[in-house]
Amino acid sequence: MANNINISNVVSVLLLKDPQLANRANVNTIAVFTSEQGKLSTANRSEIYTDISSVATDFGTNSEFYAFATTFFSQSPNPVQANGYLVAAYWRAASENVDATSANLLGSQLVEDTVVGQLQLVSDGTLDIDVDGVTENLTGLDFTTVLTLEDIASVIDTALTGATATISNLSISITSDTTGVTSLLTFVTDPGTGTYLGNTLKLASGSGAILAQGTDAVVLAPETKDEAVTTVLGENPFRSFMFIDTPIDAERETLAALAQANNIISADVFTGASYLEINATNVVWKIKLAGQTNYRMFYSKSDDRKLALGNLARLQTVLFTGTNTANTGNLKDIVGSVPDAYSQSEVTKAYNVGLDIYGTIKNVPVMLTSPANDYFDNVYNLIAYIDALEVDTFNVLKGSTTKLPQTQRGMNTLVDAIEKTTQGFVNAGVFAPGTWTSPEVFGDETTLRNEVSTKGYYVFANRLSDQPQSDRQNRIAPPIQIAVKNSGAIHKVNLIVNFNI
Repeated sequence: MANNINISNVVSVLLLKDPQLANRANVNTIAVFTSEQGKLSTANRSEIYTDISSVATDFGTNSEFYAFATTFFSQSPNPVQANGYLVAAYWRAASENVDATSANLLGSQLVEDTVVGQLQLVSDGTLDIDVDGVTENLTGLDFTTVLTLEDIASVIDTALTGATATISNLSISITSDTTGVTSLLTFVTDPGTGTYLGNTLKLASGSGAILAQGTDAVVLAPETKDEAVTTVLGENPFRSFMFIDTPIDAERETLAALAQANNIISADVFTGASYLEINATNVVWKIKLAGQTNYRMFYSKSDDRKLALGNLARLQTVLFTGTNTANTGNLKDIVGSVPDAYSQSEVTKAYNVGLDIYGTIKNVPVMLTSPANDYFDNVYNLIAYIDALEVDTFNVLKGSTTKLPQTQRGMNTLVDAIEKTTQGFVNAGVFAPGTWTSPEVFGDETTLRNEVSTKGYYVFANRLSDQPQSDRQNRIAPPIQIAVKNSGAIHKVNLIVNFNI
């Protein structure tokens, strides 16, 4: 049969695949900072948990962290049911002794069947490696009977004198038998004789192997709470946090500023009548005056610090892609916390200063929320909305396989994406149609008021023709302004009864 002419001579297809897009942040992640070691240390700053049994395994049922984790998982609903999780985070409250380490050469992962088949043909394998400054020349390595990666490591280990070879996660790991700064290794090199195996075993420089030299034992100084938060946040991002250990007032001011700057939420519990007073020395009032609404503050006569975690776990359960899923903390019950008894004077003072309290009404446990430092749901909802706007707008730019033109069509595409994101938050119950009462207006005022009253939001893109030429040359879109109407929540009802005889 004659060869067919390739169809590409007539039709050529260019395939443009959808690019990988960014994901919205998980806003239902809560970190609890503990100074308990064991599973956690400076070398392992955090662990993620989605069930209490794993916490029991890692920390034990008598640990302080386990007691707090029980509060987290006891709430219904809880963040795990909304794709969230609990982060165990380490705070180095006291000096920590770090043992000396050994030098280690960790090769890249190997495909067992492939490398075993290759090495079964080798009876004269060779490689050189320096161990603690002395070159060890490994020759005559016989792999003809090996069946597993462990067998391969055993052949190498037998030939070594100052180090040990093992298998770690499908990789060959060579560790010096000494510790400290004099514990040294090199990548393996070719001695020039026999069958060199450095690249086959992926232990040579450039093969993906990782070399770490030994270190001396050190004593690490205690760290501040804000240092701990910053470190863990950089390694394992979370959206809210609290400390098991009670912060002092100076630390509270620092943590409040840190939470606000990083757009995350911090929760804290205050005990003592002085925190109910409106005066310049009360840190609660100072945080309120500073507008640091991301610092959520609770009052507890019994010093129940689990109250803060229970509240976070109860409220960070919103799926913002759902319908009518938005939440409020007012009148919620916190499983595992026993309400305190409060006088009306204490309730009023807490309300005025910015402290939420957990008490009872008609013998029913309820959380009474204060508006003085804003409401938790307002802070939480806006964190989620801003993140969604950033990610969804980024994905419009990233998602184009060609480009988003700097034309009206391009601007319309951006506006459509922003409206879709905002409509999702209307569906969730965060925003809602209503009257625009702010003195701030933009775009066409009539359109703004009509859009907000009918949809709950208004998106206005400034005209391309009005933008500076320098912005156009730098490919910057004209500003897009958004007005949203908060749906709020009903926390109190006034009834008027007209009685007629």
